[in-house]
Amino acid sequence: MSESSSSLSRFLSNNRAAIALSAIIGVGTVAGIYYYYTNNQLGSSDSNSHSDDSSSKKKKKSKNKKKKSSSTSGANAGAAADEQVEQIYPVNPTTGLPDISDELVKSLSNEDIEKYALALKESGNRYFKAKEFNKAIEYYTAALKCKIDPVFYANRSACYAALKNHEKTIEDTTLALKINPSYSKCLLRRATAYESLERYEDAMFDLTALTIYGGLVDRANESMLERVLRKHSDKIKEEKYSNLPKELPSASSLASFYGAFVPETVDLNESNYKENSPERFVIEGINLMVKDTPEDYDKADVLFNQAVTNFNSQQSLDSLSESEKKIAALGYEYHGAMLFLKTDSELAIENLKKSLSLSPRPRTYVILGLVFADKADFQTADTYFQKAIELNPKDPETHYHYGQLYYLMGDLQKSKKLFEESTKLNPDNVYAYIQLACIAYRQGEIEQCDKLFANARKRFPASPEIPNYYGEILFDRQDFTGAMKQFEIAARLQEAVSCFSVGALPLVNKASLYMREGNYDGAIDVLAKACELDPKSEVARLQLGQIYLQKQNIDEAIKLFEEACVLSRGPEERSQAISLAEAARVQLKIKQDPILSKKVEEIVAAAQGLSN
Repeated sequence: MSESSSSLSRFLSNNRAAIALSAIIGVGTVAGIYYYYTNNQLGSSDSNSHSDDSSSKKKKKSKNKKKKSSSTSGANAGAAADEQVEQIYPVNPTTGLPDISDELVKSLSNEDIEKYALALKESGNRYFKAKEFNKAIEYYTAALKCKIDPVFYANRSACYAALKNHEKTIEDTTLALKINPSYSKCLLRRATAYESLERYEDAMFDLTALTIYGGLVDRANESMLERVLRKHSDKIKEEKYSNLPKELPSASSLASFYGAFVPETVDLNESNYKENSPERFVIEGINLMVKDTPEDYDKADVLFNQAVTNFNSQQSLDSLSESEKKIAALGYEYHGAMLFLKTDSELAIENLKKSLSLSPRPRTYVILGLVFADKADFQTADTYFQKAIELNPKDPETHYHYGQLYYLMGDLQKSKKLFEESTKLNPDNVYAYIQLACIAYRQGEIEQCDKLFANARKRFPASPEIPNYYGEILFDRQDFTGAMKQFEIAARLQEAVSCFSVGALPLVNKASLYMREGNYDGAIDVLAKACELDPKSEVARLQLGQIYLQKQNIDEAIKLFEEACVLSRGPEERSQAISLAEAARVQLKIKQDPILSKKVEEIVAAAQGLSN
């Protein structure tokens, strides 16, 4: 994956909730929304200040009463509830609980109903503070018989929440929200209950609604939304995507992986091998790999699998001649490498070790090292690289990939030394030159970086890789004009070569620049071409889906995110794609809600006013 693709992946991973929230607004108001967030000048806190029983007016009115009762706490507070509040309502002599019947309420005047309701609520509050939640529920229920009030439902829901009765919590908060849709405490409490019941989509809706009612200024609950999004995506990943067939990554990933290896030295004349023999399958597969196209990679994968299946069916491989063992070892190695690229690490290790038992060579140790590095087991990876060096201290492939290992570990000096040695041993490995230039950039040696890219361009004038990765460096340096020029050169060179090389990466990078400029139509055109060019590019689909999400074309965005879910190489990447798809579905629900959609329109209008 390219540097920009990795950056996009990290951004999506770290900002899923923010993306979901900002997408509600759309692309036309980005400048205004930024100003809106940072200056916090619009919106009133009144709409978000509804609490169970804590408005500023009530606080002022009950200030003296609170002082009087502040010394009452715990069980004493509960026992003293009716002593602290004037008992104007009847009490059941057996249970000691309020005795409010429908007939009684009908007989009361409106003024008395208000007095009863307030007194019952206050008693309920005192029992709640004393953590006598079941008694508090009785008082709030009695208050609701007198008067339907969202605060009474909210207070009773707080009791159910404390008792971890999530279903009843949802029931009461929903009743409160029907009366007051912007009741922030009820939205948050219901979201928490939904989360506890693993109803994550409902929780996401409430948390998003909470942020909208807060004018998109108060984003205090964003971390909770982020957590729920992750839980939801993990659940969907397990239920829907855990048994997907393992497939090869994009051809650009395969090209960069195999592009650092030297050509095979075995006899590649297919006619010298028996037709339909496992040896013939191996040779045919290797020849297809050299063509570097998506279709040929897939065909080669099938042939290597056929070869290994045939070898495994033989009673014994020990009877093979040394030359036959060498071909068999190649079959197991290539099959193991393909399995690794399809993220089936354990089966890859099994095949690679089988290859070593037949005819060891440095490349097999190198690929094993890469498998363990991918598992973050760098100590085992280092062991295999050392074995490769012992087998051949001058092997260029070992030096290059060992340099990659140190690059990942952040040891740029060792990495640089290994890449330099790799260019001496294999001057045709374009990736080693690119890596050296990238190291210079990471070390702050800008002029050296430019010089190394220029020298690489002279050595490999037809290489799309060099302008693509140089463009990414320029992008990072905020030389956007220079970056666009390099991406366009890379795209033209890619079109001119028969192999796949970098594939759609220059187009994806161009789209990033278009998006930065606000040219979303240009980005859509380029990304549509990228998806067509590379049907396995999940990055292109994620980026295109993001634009459609911002442009409110939600159905198309969801479709692209789901395609990316299938194409994703690892669990974290898949979780990101799922999160975006589910966030889009929440956005669709927001649009279908008349109250919330109207609130969003108000926010957009206000933000546009600020940006003008």
